[in-house]
Amino acid sequence: MLSPNVKKFLLGNAIQGIGMSIYTLLFNLYLKELGYGESAIGGLISTTSLGIAFVAIPAAFIIDKFHVKPLVLIGMSMASMFYFIQILNTSETALFSFGLLASMFQAVFNISISPFYLRNSTKAVRTHLFAMNSAINMFAHMVGYLIGGYLPSILKWLVPELSRVEQFRFSMIGAISIVILSNLVFVKIKRVPIPKIKRRLFEGLREKEWKVMGKLMLPKLCFAFGGGLVVPFINLYLKDKFGFSSKSIGVSYAALQLFIFAGIFISPQLVKRTTHLKFILTTSLLSIPFMIMMGLTGNVFLVLSCFFMRGMLMNMSSPITSQFEMEKVNERECVFASAIILFGYHLVYTFSTRLGGFMIEKFSFGPTFYVAAGFYGLAVYLYSRFFKGEERYQQVVHTLPAPQDSVEAA
Repeated sequence: MLSPNVKKFLLGNAIQGIGMSIYTLLFNLYLKELGYGESAIGGLISTTSLGIAFVAIPAAFIIDKFHVKPLVLIGMSMASMFYFIQILNTSETALFSFGLLASMFQAVFNISISPFYLRNSTKAVRTHLFAMNSAINMFAHMVGYLIGGYLPSILKWLVPELSRVEQFRFSMIGAISIVILSNLVFVKIKRVPIPKIKRRLFEGLREKEWKVMGKLMLPKLCFAFGGGLVVPFINLYLKDKFGFSSKSIGVSYAALQLFIFAGIFISPQLVKRTTHLKFILTTSLLSIPFMIMMGLTGNVFLVLSCFFMRGMLMNMSSPITSQFEMEKVNERECVFASAIILFGYHLVYTFSTRLGGFMIEKFSFGPTFYVAAGFYGLAVYLYSRFFKGEERYQQVVHTLPAPQDSVEAA
């Protein structure tokens, strides 16, 4: 029932997902090998969120005016080029600048995905399509993390004279080469007509539901701040504190995908007798002790268990949160509201990632985990404060799995 365009896009998206998951898994390990401290690493990996923040709002205004195919091809081609240049440089300025440019073009591709599926599918298959896309993304990330974990060791075995830095560098070049291959699939996509939407570029800004969007954003910003402090550094945490090799880290992140899949799979059954808000509050609250425990314990098995459970709980509530947000605003405001929330989230995530690197370097991982857990708790409080009085006690319908979190935002 899926159109040829959709089948090609699903395949291309899976290929680029494998490449990008390899890249994101290895990048801050590579920076560590170059001799950068956590503070500098935090600044460099924050470029991903900063690029998304820069692109999110302009994309909301222009996405309806362009064919998706050129956006996808330009986004992936330019992102791949800047990632290549970034890998070949070692200075902090060059790594930051080219990483920012790459992430901005990567964001153009990411923001084009949903409009593409909407233009190339009917309502009858849309639910299955988005669910399939989410499942394929999770599988692609699992494969990518497994490959990424073993790739440096494979290169070392093939070319023993390679230094540790060169093992990571050539592994990431291989990852971006996989991303480029996805364009061979995307180029075969045929254009479809653009929906005719007659409106001026900044029409109706004053009439937007700013109060509602503000209430939706504040808890999300707390989650962003807390997550940015620790989540991008968990692979460094496993490496530095527990001596994990890149292989062990890759296997751990691949296992996380299985937990995320299980969480998303069971979430429709769990929310049938409750509401969106109760489900969000419950899963978020349950994730907090696991985050605290990761900072308290020195037991590797307990840390991994907490890592898996926290990731599962936060990701299983992600699609419910997205639906909750979209149901709080007028239907015609959904794209704009989503862009504003995305902008705020990634802007705060950029800042907190930089701060998290500094805190880890200055105070170690433990206190940083505790501060992050505190912001998660504040987010839960704000959700309850803003929306508990508005909550309508009705059964939650089945919702689509949202795209799973990456290494930077798990």
